[in-house]
Amino acid sequence: MGLRLFTHGGVELNRTIIRARGTLAVLLTLLATSSAASAQTPATEAQVKAAFVYNFLKFVEWPAEAFGGTRDSLVVGIVGTSATAEAAALFLAGKQANSRPIAVRRMTPDAAIVGVHAIFVGDIGDRGQPQVLLEAASTSVLSIGEAKGFATRGGVIGLLVEDQKVRFEINPDAAETAQLKISSKLLALAKLVHGTKREQAP
Repeated sequence: MGLRLFTHGGVELNRTIIRARGTLAVLLTLLATSSAASAQTPATEAQVKAAFVYNFLKFVEWPAEAFGGTRDSLVVGIVGTSATAEAAALFLAGKQANSRPIAVRRMTPDAAIVGVHAIFVGDIGDRGQPQVLLEAASTSVLSIGEAKGFATRGGVIGLLVEDQKVRFEINPDAAETAQLKISSKLLALAKLVHGTKREQAP
């Protein structure tokens, strides 16, 4: 198989190496931020998830009209009061993503999803979640959550714990509906969800 790659002048092999390096860079960024969160003491699950939320913001592209100018803040709504929601609000405060300052806004589950670019949804139960996701999708808002099946229900990115490790699912269809472009490097690290079907990323 390696010989076939070289018969094409190494172009295909080079592209594979470049993609691998890009994916590795994203993974190292996620791990580095998670480690930084626990430099003094072991990180809790909530703190690790909060670090992931922060890094997701760096690998998503919003429509140009989502911001009024290049210096506008990236506003992140925190919905609910779970441990991860509290950790995310604390972790995001004072940080930047793609040269934009992050502004954190606390929101109740029944609040209108307006004036924000992303939301983190804590475990708010089944009643409020569908409406939150519907509004987020119609306003180009990146929805991130931790409830079971969050991505399969229409969320863009769902956090989950498997084998005592924090992992994440991405629903490309939900991202497309919200007019969000997710980096292929991030997609390569995720479990992709299409409706109720899960596809293991290579």
